[in-house]
Amino acid sequence: MPGSWTDNARRLLIPLMVPLMVAALASCGGSPTESPTAQQTPSSPANPHQGGTLRVGITSLSTADALDPAKVSTAGGYAIAGQLYDTLTEYGTDGKVTMRLAESVEPGDTADKWTVTLRDGAVFSDGSPVNAKAVRHTFQRIFDEKLPPSTSMPYVDPAAITVVDDRTLTFTLKEPTVLFPEALTSPTVSIVPEGFTPAKPVGSGPFVLETNKPGTSITFTANTRYWGGKPYAERLELISFEDASAQVNALIGGQIEMASSIDPSLVPVVKAAGDKYVVDSYATSGTLTWQMNVKQKPFNDPVVRQALRLAVNRKELIDQAMAGYGSVGNDVFSPFDAMYNKSLPQRQADPAQAKKLLQDAGYTLPIKVELTAAPLTSYADRLNEVFVRQAAVAGFDITFRSVDSATYYGDGYGTYPLSMSYWGFLGIFDQAAFTIVKDAPYNATKWQDDEYDTLYDQAVQTVDDAKRADLVHQMQQIEYDRGAYVVAVFLNAINAYSTSLTGYSTYPNTDGGNGYHFNTIGFVS
Repeated sequence: MPGSWTDNARRLLIPLMVPLMVAALASCGGSPTESPTAQQTPSSPANPHQGGTLRVGITSLSTADALDPAKVSTAGGYAIAGQLYDTLTEYGTDGKVTMRLAESVEPGDTADKWTVTLRDGAVFSDGSPVNAKAVRHTFQRIFDEKLPPSTSMPYVDPAAITVVDDRTLTFTLKEPTVLFPEALTSPTVSIVPEGFTPAKPVGSGPFVLETNKPGTSITFTANTRYWGGKPYAERLELISFEDASAQVNALIGGQIEMASSIDPSLVPVVKAAGDKYVVDSYATSGTLTWQMNVKQKPFNDPVVRQALRLAVNRKELIDQAMAGYGSVGNDVFSPFDAMYNKSLPQRQADPAQAKKLLQDAGYTLPIKVELTAAPLTSYADRLNEVFVRQAAVAGFDITFRSVDSATYYGDGYGTYPLSMSYWGFLGIFDQAAFTIVKDAPYNATKWQDDEYDTLYDQAVQTVDDAKRADLVHQMQQIEYDRGAYVVAVFLNAINAYSTSLTGYSTYPNTDGGNGYHFNTIGFVS
């Protein structure tokens, strides 16, 4: 469809290294297979203590963290944006889209016109109102300055945003899309006031910036004007840890009160420290997925791709590399999406059949290939090592090359014959837009299928749920049959915190402790 937004380059906004993916998980339907249960989160006292400094250990601060929400491209940047700014919508504790600065986001008779009504009384940290003009300014700034979110929302026409009154505005889209409310959850489209400058960031989030040591730590003070009420903690400090053990040791040693996203192998260490600590674990749609580049040998041959998928013992990967904290994948993404195709047969490991496929196709075994990956999580290298051992039994000789993230995502990205990437918290449509459809900006597999793209184009414009689900199921069948991703495991989110805290909640479609909603956490009275 010439001129259609689905034919344009989908320069979406989040690099592959970012664990925090906040776009379209339309709803929580079903769940992955069971995984070990950590200590259950205790019921929280109703009234946390007001005051104190909350110290949170995270493993993701870097010198690349942006203070401009529209330029956020790192996990640390998302954690920071969640404190300084606010969005129109978000994914709530039930995993579904819920309102934040917006009171409602409603479509017209078709999905090409949407009305946004703002909550009453929200202000920025400088006291200026969060009104319809500020929302329009935010989107016009994004498009005028060609900031990253402008290419993630090609269906938005910045000239067709109309202010109705202080609390109401309408968006007339270039084409119908059911994805609009989900797109508004991204911190990259956080609402900012006119005259915004990241050098002195002003937002409507629960905290304001105090000090910033890029890559090391960042501190905030409570925003007394916050629409959701003053945060319980008077100060918040995010502290970066490169080493997983150091993060857990800091928790047990009392240097921090929360350890966000801990290594599963360290859960026993926290538990052994006694009842002063809680470990919370829950299944997510996050995945460390292997990418087979169809423009590179040997994965230009679909037989080789099929064989590698058959080589993988998915349960063994989880048990040996992830201490059991994960769920089995089936080579398609987004298991929490309500439209996930549950009818696909679970792919099982069959190394003998993989070998036969390769030999029947005329290959001399073993097939040599290099796997390039960065330590995207604390256990990513372990996962790759088990994967290499499994593939050897199926006729592959894989050399694993571990590189740092800067190298991995540098000029060589997209040229590796086999690589690993971290994806998470995306619904089926956004996952496809990032990684599968024609011109997807982060399609390291280079795989493209015209039939799949046609179904995608139809599905994103189909308002009827049942008809859209049928199209999505067809999409995932194609992905399952002839795609180029090995989606073998889904990851558990594992967070640990001191029992001196209360107010912790689970946000299944966001990353980090308490979904980075640190304003709701306080000290026990």
